[in-house]
Amino acid sequence: MEDFKNSFYQIATQIAGMNTKTAKGQLELIDNYTSDAPILRSLPFQKSSHPYHHAYGDLVDVLGMQIIDFDAPLPTMYAERQVKSVSLTPFGGAIKFGEDMMLQTYGTPEAYLAAQIPSILRKSGAQLEASLYINNFLPLAIRYRTAMSVIEDSKVETSSTYGTMVAITWTPDEMTGLYSPLPYGAGENFGQLFRPQWANDKARHELSNGVYGYAATVKMLIGILLANKRKISALINIDSTPPTAKQLAEFVNAAQGSGSTRIYCSASLKTSIAAMYARTMDGSGLVSVSGAGEVSILGVPIVTSHNIPLKMGGVKGVPFVTPK
Repeated sequence: MEDFKNSFYQIATQIAGMNTKTAKGQLELIDNYTSDAPILRSLPFQKSSHPYHHAYGDLVDVLGMQIIDFDAPLPTMYAERQVKSVSLTPFGGAIKFGEDMMLQTYGTPEAYLAAQIPSILRKSGAQLEASLYINNFLPLAIRYRTAMSVIEDSKVETSSTYGTMVAITWTPDEMTGLYSPLPYGAGENFGQLFRPQWANDKARHELSNGVYGYAATVKMLIGILLANKRKISALINIDSTPPTAKQLAEFVNAAQGSGSTRIYCSASLKTSIAAMYARTMDGSGLVSVSGAGEVSILGVPIVTSHNIPLKMGGVKGVPFVTPK
């Protein structure tokens, strides 16, 4: 399964290539940042309307064309939108290191920082991906009332933990990641989605209480736009038995499943679904399992990440999807 053509990885490498002086360093940052974050890597992104926020029109009401008689007056068409905005969030961190440790290991501040950054960025990308799923995708589907449960409400134990899945139909200007236009401008940000910067002009300075060394920061601006409640859904309260083909199909249909839809869940849950439907062949064509264990539901592929929790707390008050 290929990434979207406007995926985070594709956009980031495109921006990096604009500045030949910093391209190599930026590409290394991008590779490390996305290596343990497969969902983040493949998410579609678009440039925000402003450097620090994105203004968009939230569709309130729409009336399309209608069937009319010959030579009859044409009816009015309209799309009413309410202007809203979503902020881009600075995402970054600072690293400080003492001069003794630096001299004993890598010898120079540049070499020491270069050795630490890969593991830091891998962890950072994984943390952001987990946050997107836990704090954005899943609660939004529940709030939009497009989440559904595979267990009847009376049988859900809030003290227990269950598997979850999210389906999102990515659509420009509605459901997309956002990056700042700043890297396209002139000056120090040109060609840099990630902005690495030494503190104190890379000079030795006091870090704290007589400890001397060096410090650097890495920052970027990132946002997520999830503005269409009809294009996100969740399947929750999944116990040890994988959902039925009907439950999986209803879940995908609730997100208006199409070619730009992706399903997100843990690798463990995907494996359970693959094992069940490859063995019993009772998916009735709704669930497909390839020889390599790849799973699609109504033609929509499942994307897994180890950053998605295997189990989360039970949620009551969510509509129950009948298994048959």
